[in-house]
Amino acid sequence: MKSWMPIFALSCWTIAAGTSFGDERSTLTGKVLDANGKPVEHATVFVHEARVKKGYSIYCPTCWVDCGKHAATDETGSYIIPRLSSDLLFTLLVVRDGYAPTYVEKVDPSLGPAETAVLKSRPTVENVSQLVRGRVVDGHGDPVRDAVVEQQGVTYRGEGGGLRTQFGGRDEYDSIAVTNEKGEFEIAYGKPAVRMILQVRARAMAPKLFTEPTGADRKTMTVTDGTTIRGRLVRDGKPITNAEVGLTTSRRRAGTVYSEFLVGTREDGTFAITNVPAGRIWYVYPKMESVADRNIGADLIACETKGDGQVVDVGDIELLPAHTLRGKVVLSDGKPVPPDMHVTLSIDRAWDTQFAVIGPDGSFQFRGLPKGVYELLPGVKGYRFGDGFGTDVLVDRDVHDVTLTMEPVTGRP
Repeated sequence: MKSWMPIFALSCWTIAAGTSFGDERSTLTGKVLDANGKPVEHATVFVHEARVKKGYSIYCPTCWVDCGKHAATDETGSYIIPRLSSDLLFTLLVVRDGYAPTYVEKVDPSLGPAETAVLKSRPTVENVSQLVRGRVVDGHGDPVRDAVVEQQGVTYRGEGGGLRTQFGGRDEYDSIAVTNEKGEFEIAYGKPAVRMILQVRARAMAPKLFTEPTGADRKTMTVTDGTTIRGRLVRDGKPITNAEVGLTTSRRRAGTVYSEFLVGTREDGTFAITNVPAGRIWYVYPKMESVADRNIGADLIACETKGDGQVVDVGDIELLPAHTLRGKVVLSDGKPVPPDMHVTLSIDRAWDTQFAVIGPDGSFQFRGLPKGVYELLPGVKGYRFGDGFGTDVLVDRDVHDVTLTMEPVTGRP
């Protein structure tokens, strides 16, 4: 799967990607009111989508690292979401029990507070075959408030009566719900369905996937602490500090994918990733962007989580000299590449992505690449690369001769 292509509907936080645009971060503030102008307390404001402020990028709009960040409103209806990229514009999704989901678009945190979100009452869904009603509890059976419940896939009967499963937001009524003080939620699909695949994420708990039938009854869904994966990044025996470590599941089928976990290394190079779902095989890796300036990298480390409370120690991960990939984007009509266009690079086996701005002469460069297979996809407005997917490049040395030729798209500016 191409990590930049929205092939199936993962949530904003399902795939996290680093950027190479800039390190400046902004704090987003805003307010949520009801239709009568009164503050709405305990609404959840999600960073739903993002796009570059300048130029053009083909990257999946819900796949940026800031997507999935969220905050709850206080008694005045106010919220704060810190450390958002200053290079991106955001679309916010606001949800609250009893209200219809509301979007706020073209949000630039560097310019001040976001436009006020106004929530309207959520219409009642009468057909219970469109609904999953649930109650999220912890391992002691206590209700879990503010758990985020997200649609990952829906199974319904097609015209011939056969079952079909759809991954995507085309017929969603609710894409996300948040549990109330009783741990309860209701999430609806846009037409009658048989069952839904739901991902539940609660604070200090491992995320968990559930497949639940639709209907009037309320299902109990239990989340637990999960496991911990720990290790250390080193180079020639010395700790690698201030690096970012990623963790992704090896399973990539639609409806089975968890978010990428991200954590930083301490002064001694150690890291610990908590609340990891049990019963999975995972890949651990240093994020390319976080060590690129040191021109080092490491291959993926596989490990397995078997049960709640387990601690998996992957030991020392030795970072080795990495490679540089240089190339050029060529437009077949001979025109120069417009400013602020980008090339996306993604490693084959993990959700680890870098972006490079294409220079005036079409050149681009990526550093800190460990040995592996990478996918490259240029994004130039009005042009298309091949069949619209990327091209694979084997990096087992420094690569300096990649040429990406793009064709004009008829009818596009």
